[in-house]
Order: sequence, then structure tokens, then C-alpha cells
Amino acid sequence: MYKKSTDINFGNYYFIKSLFFFKSLYLCQLKMGCNNKFEPKQKILCEAASLFMKYGFKSITMDDIAREMGISKKTLYNYFTDKNDLVNQTIDEHLEYMETNCRNIAKENDDAISTMINITEFVSGTFKQINYKILFDLKKYFRNAWDKMNNHRVSYISENVYQNINLGISQGLYRSDLDARLISRLYVHLIDFLVDPDWFEKEGFDLKHVHHQIIEFHLRAICTEKGLTILNQKLQKLNA
Repeated sequence: MYKKSTDINFGNYYFIKSLFFFKSLYLCQLKMGCNNKFEPKQKILCEAASLFMKYGFKSITMDDIAREMGISKKTLYNYFTDKNDLVNQTIDEHLEYMETNCRNIAKENDDAISTMINITEFVSGTFKQINYKILFDLKKYFRNAWDKMNNHRVSYISENVYQNINLGISQGLYRSDLDARLISRLYVHLIDFLVDPDWFEKEGFDLKHVHHQIIEFHLRAICTEKGLTILNQKLQKLNA
């Protein structure tokens, strides 16, 4: 149980503390000129995500969410069968937001290397705000939602890296002798480190630094000389 805040500012309340599960809150923030513009279900998802983000998944109950929003539990259960359903739909919102932004980044960039680097920058932008208590809670108490994230990583990320490799090969930026399907799966295994709270707690690495090292390692291994020239120029700008 948590102690309810008496001075919550709706606009400031939806700050982002966890990249992997609450980046969708940023979408809520952008839409939230006035919270009355939200559909009731969207309001509940944003409020629930904020409470989960602040207090953790385990400690927040459906009673807490209903009380914080000033609605009845009956209203809450009109949209969600139980807390597990609410957590799973929060994760769905997050995944949809991440996919939309990755697609937009890909459309805005002409070459494969720029796409990979800019997506990495987008994802890394909120790494410093990750709350690992949330990750531990999700992994331990909401295994279905955790597995959903893992399955998404294997399928969605792998497929997009596969397409990026083929694009890079066609542009002469990546080596033509690559097994694109295999390399895309290897990349997913590298990304596993970024979503394993046990590993980060043990090793004490900076998450953003690890992510940048992963993408540089990946790109240097697959780039042609032409690609390496572009990569070095982009990395130089990022590190300036």
C-alpha cells in the first residue's frame, strides 16, 4: 500500500522513470493538453502506469488506482478484468508506442546506418531514468507481461534488424556476404543484456554506455569500407 499524494499535478505526474515499460507515458504527456480529452480507458492506463512507475507493480492495487482517480472499482473493472489484465494492456501501450516511433525514425532516414544509430539514440535517451524495481517486479510477479516483452524483442527487433541489414547491403554500406537472419538474431541476444535487471544489478554498468557499445560493435562488424566511413563520421558527431 502507498500513501496517496495530496498535491499531484497531472501534467508533471507523467514523468518517465522506466524506459522499457513506460516510454508510452511520454505519448500520454504529448497528448495531454487537457486530460479531459482522454477516453476513460486511456486515462486509467496512464494513471495506472504512473502509479506502477512510482511505487512498483506489486504494491499498487486496483483499489489504489480507483481511489487515486476518484472512480469506483466497478468502473475500473468495466475496462480491465483484473490487475494482470491492466498490466498487460499497459505493456501493449508501450510496445505500440515504441513500434510507431521506430517506424517514423526509419522513414526519416535515408540510409541503414543512420536508422540504426538514431533508433539507438531514441531508446537510450531515457536510460538514465530507468527504475529497476519496476523491472524486478514485472519479472517476478507478472511473468506473462515479462514474457510478452521478451517475445516482442525476439520477433519485432529481430525482423527490423533483418530488414535493416538487407537495406544496408543494397546501399553498399553492409557486407554482401552476411547471413542477415543469423546476424539479426545475434543482435537480439546482445540486447538481452539491456532488459536483464539481474545482470545490471550484479555488474553495475551504465545502461546507456552498454547500449552504445552494442550498436557500435554490431555496425563495425557488418559495415563495408564505405559504411565504416559514414559510421565514423556519425560517431564523431555523437561524441563531439
